[in-house]
Amino acid sequence: MKRSTKQNLSHGPRRVLCALLAAVLVLSLAGCGSGSASFTWFVDTIPSNLDPQVASTASDVIACENLYSGLVRKDASGKLVPALAEHWEVSSDRRTYTFTLKSGLTYTATKGAATDYAITAEDFVFAFRRMFRADTASPYAVEFSAIENSAAVLAGQLPETALGVQARGDATLVFCLSEPDENFLSKLTLPGAMPCDEDFFNSTRGTYGLSAASTLSSGSFYLYNWTASGLFLRREPSGNRIDSLRLVQNTGASGQSAAQLIANEKCSAALDETGEATSLQSLSYSDTTWSLLFNCNSVFGSTPLRQALAEVARTAASTPDSGLFAPATGLIPDGLTVDGIDYRDAAGDPTPAPVDAVRLYREARQGMSNSDFNNVTLLLPAGSGLTQAAEEINGEWQKQFSLFFSLEEVEPEEFEKRLAEGNYTIALAPISAESGSVYNVLAQFTAQGGGLTGYANSLYATQLAASSTATGSARCSLLADCERQLLSDCAVVPLFSQQKRLLIADGIQGLVFDPFGPVLDLTETTLKK
Repeated sequence: MKRSTKQNLSHGPRRVLCALLAAVLVLSLAGCGSGSASFTWFVDTIPSNLDPQVASTASDVIACENLYSGLVRKDASGKLVPALAEHWEVSSDRRTYTFTLKSGLTYTATKGAATDYAITAEDFVFAFRRMFRADTASPYAVEFSAIENSAAVLAGQLPETALGVQARGDATLVFCLSEPDENFLSKLTLPGAMPCDEDFFNSTRGTYGLSAASTLSSGSFYLYNWTASGLFLRREPSGNRIDSLRLVQNTGASGQSAAQLIANEKCSAALDETGEATSLQSLSYSDTTWSLLFNCNSVFGSTPLRQALAEVARTAASTPDSGLFAPATGLIPDGLTVDGIDYRDAAGDPTPAPVDAVRLYREARQGMSNSDFNNVTLLLPAGSGLTQAAEEINGEWQKQFSLFFSLEEVEPEEFEKRLAEGNYTIALAPISAESGSVYNVLAQFTAQGGGLTGYANSLYATQLAASSTATGSARCSLLADCERQLLSDCAVVPLFSQQKRLLIADGIQGLVFDPFGPVLDLTETTLKK
């Protein structure tokens, strides 16, 4: 065990995830819940894994953002500033990054108890070696593929000591990259780049981050309590800053709207999809693209047939006037970044060029009979608000091709189950980018990613795989080629982007929010009294 020369707690400033929706947001929100300055956020599931090298679900990531701190963080203006690092230097060829850690850093145990576990450069080395162990299955390895020898270490071709992350004493950490990565510093704000003490990790015997006893904090907050009711983080009171973060489920007011939940002080901020009028402050965004999915393992295995139906569908469905939808400009929604590059701006509009739908349909029908379409239905989840749009598409298919399919609305749970099992022919489905990763959205349409539509294209799979090791504009270009290929083959036809918003009340300043990170960072958040 590394012994610290300081027995009292030394908190390092917290960090913010790298991907920002457009800019870091300094918002005013109302604090509520227990504690003199408390913030409550509803999660779909209580955080279950606080291992920062593994955390991937939204609730786990948000918890890790506030529980751990890395070398750098972003302040409320979006500027990268030191966190656990005192300062850093970058070589002229942008391939070597040298960090000097602050002195006297220690981890904090549950309920704020001081520990004698010091935070040193070796902890970052161990964290990155864990990231590139195949059995860790870290979702962050792809983000740090520019680190020297990372691919070979991950594949087991080189020992982990060959990884381009080295400690020079307790306070100096050096990263060596095989090629420049213009967004390397921003990536160091990801949970996977948080430190991990090797002695403590080994002492947990495979339970690291899975219980309060097997978790140490390196961030602004420490773990106060972790039960089936929620995750509760705290930090020492200081001025008017938020000193308590509660991540809980909405179990007692599920029938209330986001605005009502905030007004009734059930939570401090809430995501809203209703579009109802409200006086609350709000931030609009979209992380979901409603798309037609053609099951390529059905009668729609023919690309020309899909292209014909897709061409008609793109013009047939009118955008609902509820205010909750807007025309989609691609499968990937606006706001996502790839290595700091605005993906949609760089990729452009991937919509295929118009085709002669009737000609394609006639060609595709050669050798097919009407009975081939007997069991085709258009599946959609009940309550989606897109029933009329689905009917318009169905009606136009009947008009253009003399095809009419049954409209089948099922409960969302049943819809998700059938989609996962491939038990559908055509579906109007929400494709989510909640992870904030363009790669993850596109990977859903590969066999390794679940094969959402049964789509099989060797060029698509090859380019997507190549994007996982590329960086910067090269990676963005490969992903854009994949999106265009997927949409050209019409296994997926984007129709509408679903508009969402974060509703916010008065009272709290300095919250950093990004739906794509996901980021809910309270490092600089204060309660206005």
